[in-house]
Amino acid sequence: MRFPFIIISLTLIIMTACESPDSLEAVAGVEGTVNFDPVWPDSIAAAAVLVFDVDLELDSLDEAGYPVIDHFITYSDPINPGVTSANYFIQLEPGGYLILVIGLLVEPAQLLANEEMLNEIQNYIVVPENTLPRGILIREKLINEQTDWYVQF
Repeated sequence: MRFPFIIISLTLIIMTACESPDSLEAVAGVEGTVNFDPVWPDSIAAAAVLVFDVDLELDSLDEAGYPVIDHFITYSDPINPGVTSANYFIQLEPGGYLILVIGLLVEPAQLLANEEMLNEIQNYIVVPENTLPRGILIREKLINEQTDWYVQF
């Protein structure tokens, strides 16, 4: 009588131990690779992939007083100068976005710690001429895989 009870108990333990966890939900976002020219200008302190809302007016980025920060969503991990290739992943909510690879003229931590600098972010970035912003649409719980970018500052 004890033998069937032990087998049933072990079977239940094994079945519950092998269930997939309910707490790990799929995430949505964008991922890809940025390939850089091996020669970085001395003026570039780092690079990053930035995410903006779809209302960002790209033609106005160089205008003084244009509220770039109002359209800013998030950014990738900073990419150190001299790197020739970097993978990125940015978790995002479902929706439409613009993503853009930029060079930073100041250290990323310095830019993020200074609200005044952050509000005038267009004064501290370099947008490579050969890198057009990309419009992306993130669907629920899906990763939008971007093709590789080649960036030359």
